[in-house]
Amino acid sequence: MAMDYHTLLARLGEGSAHPGGFQATKDLIGQIGFPRGSEVLEVGCGTGRTACYLASLGCNVTAIERNKDMIQKATHRAKTSGLPVRIVQADAASMPFADETFDAVFTESVTAFTQGSTAIREYWRVLKPKGVLYDRELAFAIKLSPVQKKKLQSFYGLQHMLTASEWLKLISKSKFHHYSASPFTLIKQPANDNDPLRVIDHELFTKPDAVGMMMKNERLMSSFSKVMGSIVITAWKE
Repeated sequence: MAMDYHTLLARLGEGSAHPGGFQATKDLIGQIGFPRGSEVLEVGCGTGRTACYLASLGCNVTAIERNKDMIQKATHRAKTSGLPVRIVQADAASMPFADETFDAVFTESVTAFTQGSTAIREYWRVLKPKGVLYDRELAFAIKLSPVQKKKLQSFYGLQHMLTASEWLKLISKSKFHHYSASPFTLIKQPANDNDPLRVIDHELFTKPDAVGMMMKNERLMSSFSKVMGSIVITAWKE
């Protein structure tokens, strides 16, 4: 069976495959300043790096991820770190939690991979009243052509390839009535990012299909580098 991009990331042990990398994640969490004891849901936790970081700051963290390889890596990371992170295999579009469970939903480059507004509806549902969604999302400086969208969709599985204003339009159709977005910033290659708990499946480097996918990823990132970036969407449940 052909490997998809998300399984490739999981087997590479990539813990921060989103715009700005882990440093941008830490900066954003620092700006938010979650109070200790906050009930935080991380959607699309990948290898668990951000979930463990939030737990180390005193948050009560629940993390969901749909890719089973990522779940294994996240569980291993939490166990090795000795941090109490609740990790659940689940999809952003249909979460196994009661209404009004969390103080905050934190997610990075996940909503772009979900169909329509299914995930946004779920974020709103599981947030407590006055709860907040923080979503660092992949965005584009210009509207992409159908050909450009097809290239990205077929390789990455992206469903939303939107400009900042298109993201806000999508949010405006949800039950979130109070929301904002940070200015668009282009993707910058993060500085060397040492992840001491990263577990890499080195066998991948002997597999031509996996190496081919890594090279294709590099080519796509390079060809979209002048238009691909991110925004941080903040939305409040009233």
